Amino acid sequence: MNRIRAITFDAFGTIVDTGRDALIGISSRIVRDHLSGVAPEAFLERWDVHFFGIDHDPFLTLAEATRVSLAQAFKEYGLDADPEPYVERLQREWMRANAYPEVSAVLEALDGIPRAVVSNADDAMLREILARNGLEFDAIVTSESCRAYKPSPAIFEVAIRELGVAPSKVLHVGDSLEADVGGARNLGIATAWVNRGREPARPAGPTPDLEVADLTGLLPVFTRTR
Repeated sequence: MNRIRAITFDAFGTIVDTGRDALIGISSRIVRDHLSGVAPEAFLERWDVHFFGIDHDPFLTLAEATRVSLAQAFKEYGLDADPEPYVERLQREWMRANAYPEVSAVLEALDGIPRAVVSNADDAMLREILARNGLEFDAIVTSESCRAYKPSPAIFEVAIRELGVAPSKVLHVGDSLEADVGGARNLGIATAWVNRGREPARPAGPTPDLEVADLTGLLPVFTRTR
């Protein structure tokens, strides 16, 4: 990957620590309240199906899509429950997100390399989280700002234009094989999978160019390119 000249980062689960864990936490609360005997992971899997299956015409923000998809999941399980308290709780969890311990030092080491955040997030929420953690980027591209969710190519295309670098010279870093690795690779962007939980890759899933346990694993790539 010695051609890399810019880098894009996913946010949740990659540079800030509230991502899937928050969703599992909310799913655990839901099954505890309403679905005794159902595994939180099983409920979240069905919630994910509804979330990623939404027809965004017209476009729904992350908050709106979360509310709609959770209501659909409740309906699938036959629950007569209000999704709003759980959506509000999830929003509060996201807003408390902190940067992973290594992130500030890694960004400092990569100073001078154009970088962007590319996140399935609402704009004001993500900007507030990044500002509170003191994290600065050349561009912040959210699903709300460009009206598209990863793995759609549209959100990556906006980031590439913002950075002014060809796709073949960009490395995208994220924790989702489908949304991050799969989405970026479709545009010819090199990918690094942040696998903090040391999860096994699915044989049929997208294959990253690099797998790292945390962001420090990126530094040798950029040492070689300078």
